[in-house]
Amino acid sequence: MNSIPDKAHIDKVLSGDKNAFVYFIKTYQEMAYSIAISMVKNEFNANDVVQNSFIRAFKALRSYRSDAKFSTWLYKIVVNESLKFIKKNKRSQEFITFMDDPFDYSVSFNEAIENFEKKDQKLEIKKTLNLMKPKEALLLKLFYLHEESIPEIEKITGFTKSNIKVLLHRARKSFLALSIQHNNLNNG
Repeated sequence: MNSIPDKAHIDKVLSGDKNAFVYFIKTYQEMAYSIAISMVKNEFNANDVVQNSFIRAFKALRSYRSDAKFSTWLYKIVVNESLKFIKKNKRSQEFITFMDDPFDYSVSFNEAIENFEKKDQKLEIKKTLNLMKPKEALLLKLFYLHEESIPEIEKITGFTKSNIKVLLHRARKSFLALSIQHNNLNNG
């Protein structure tokens, strides 16, 4: 079930080549961060959660069972580390978002406008996800943005299939309501 590069790098790490673990960081860091940020709602804290998750994965690599995908195993660790962080820091989470420079000066005006609209749309999606409950935001990201199947989400989160379906339904309704509310506030 594992990809060949994952298996080869796991074997290298378990044989003592600690530098081989860099492969996993480079390969899975972006998705791990995406999961963490959707749950802890703060860049700085999400980076800490991701770092702790990779450390935990490195230390627990011997206990990894190769019948599951490495990514699923790692994302489960990220979810657990995020939940642990949330529980430990129950105080309100800061709302930090940032926007990349919306202009790429090497493209035409029309392309720049189109890029700006896409980035603006992505920013609105990020803002709306940040307003949602962590579990709902996580499920929307996994299912829609990262195109994980329900069985994979089940493995990553530990939620039952029926719970995932119910939470996804609620999350869609919540996202739509928050999006409309946010849009109405911005438009007047």
